[in-house]
This record gives sequence, structure tokens and C-alpha cells, in this order.
Amino acid sequence: MGKQLLSGFARDDPERFAKLLGNTSDPKEAIGILADIPDGLEGDLVSRLSPENARRLLSELPDPIVAGWLSSCSADTARYMLTRIGHERAASLISGITDRSTRVGLLRLIKYPQGTVGNLALLNVMTVRDSMPVSDIAESIQEQESGPEAPIVILRDDGKVIGVLDVIRCYKNRDKHACASDFCIKVKPVYADASQTSLRNRDEWNRLGSLPVVDYEGQLIGYVSRSQSEDIQKSVSDNARFFNSIIELSRQFLEVMAYLLTMIFDRRSPG
Repeated sequence: MGKQLLSGFARDDPERFAKLLGNTSDPKEAIGILADIPDGLEGDLVSRLSPENARRLLSELPDPIVAGWLSSCSADTARYMLTRIGHERAASLISGITDRSTRVGLLRLIKYPQGTVGNLALLNVMTVRDSMPVSDIAESIQEQESGPEAPIVILRDDGKVIGVLDVIRCYKNRDKHACASDFCIKVKPVYADASQTSLRNRDEWNRLGSLPVVDYEGQLIGYVSRSQSEDIQKSVSDNARFFNSIIELSRQFLEVMAYLLTMIFDRRSPG
């Protein structure tokens, strides 16, 4: 396909173009195709890829290229790309962008305030599409990098979270026509801007070791683990004990002061 025709296709029908790009098995071939796309469109096309395809493609690209895309794309596109490249690399890429206003804007996208779930979230999470055949799931998982407690999150085509994969049932499955949605444990994801204390009352901890975390638009950004939730509870409990001790000491101090003042006044009173 000629360069001009390819560019026109990407500009006029980015959704279909991205779908064809995602079907390219070799990331280097996809990178070669994107090299012929007009500047400014690349990030938009990558943001339309599935999370696993976007992560695979971005991992193959040199930092200067990704930084250039981040500098020229919309905030929504930048947020999507930043959550697919891991927190450390994202921070490194942003720090190298020379335009201060762009750099500050991008930093806001990856940094949630202290005390929020987003500030706690781990970004490397595995995903599969709900329609993915069971025969393809194992291969897809092997191609993705994640932490030891990461869930395998099941997404709809629009990127919204349905739930997490029941790995045991999927492994035991013998129906070759089954797909990921047949082994879905439905889960209500945690919003990144929610308070970390909201993790304490989640019923899902009774059966799951981790939960997906989404942004305000419901797009997956990472996960939070049960061990993190338990650490928060312990921290809150320790703080509560500390403050209770302070209150008790203050009460005892006031009682002693009141007693001493009573003795002083008694001594000064005429006998």
C-alpha cells in the first residue's frame, strides 16, 4: 500500500486501521507501518489497540519516539499510552520532555494524590478480551509482563472491565469452543481516585487476591493487591493505637495537673 494511500486510510478510518495494525503479529512490522503515518496520528492509532497489543508495540519503540508521541497527542491518548508502559519508564519519558507545560500535564496523568488508590496501583496488569478463544489465552498471557499478584483482567472491546479470569476453571476446561467470558469472575473495579481506606470493606477480598483499578472513565490502569489493603489496615490500626495512647496520656496528665493544683490551693488556704 502506497505511503499516501496508507496515510489517508489512517486519517479517514483510524478504528479499522488500528484493528488491522493489531492483527500484525510482528511489532517491528507495525512500527514500520506507523513510520509512514503523518506526525500526530501515531498516538491516536496506538490508543485504539487492545491493551496487550499497545503494550507490546510500545515496549519495542525507542524512548525518543514515544516521548514525541506523548508531546503531540491528546490527554486521553497520552493517559492510555502511559498506563501501558509502566510507571518507571513513564516517569523517565516525561522527565525528558523539554516543554514545561506539556511535562507538567503528563505528570498529572500518572500521579494520583497520596491516600488514593491510584497512588497505590501497580500498572503491569495482564488482560484478555472477553471474546478471546480459550486456546489463545495461555499464549496471550505468556506474552505479557506482570507482577506476582496481578490478576488477569477480562475486558470488553471498548476497554471496560468485566471481571477477572478464573484461572483454575480455565485450566480445567475441555470445551474448545469456550472463550474468556465463560471463565469470568465478575468484579466491580476500584476507581483510582477513591480513598485507600475504601479498600478495607471490599467483599471481593474473600475470594480474590487482587482487584482491577480504573480511571474516571472506567479504563483499566492497573491493579491493587489484598496484601496492600492489609498493609493499609495495619497502618490505620497502628495510627489509631498511637493516637489513643496520646489521648490517654493527655487525660492522665490533666488529672495529675488537677490534683497538684488542688494541693497547692489547699496549702494556700487559711487553716
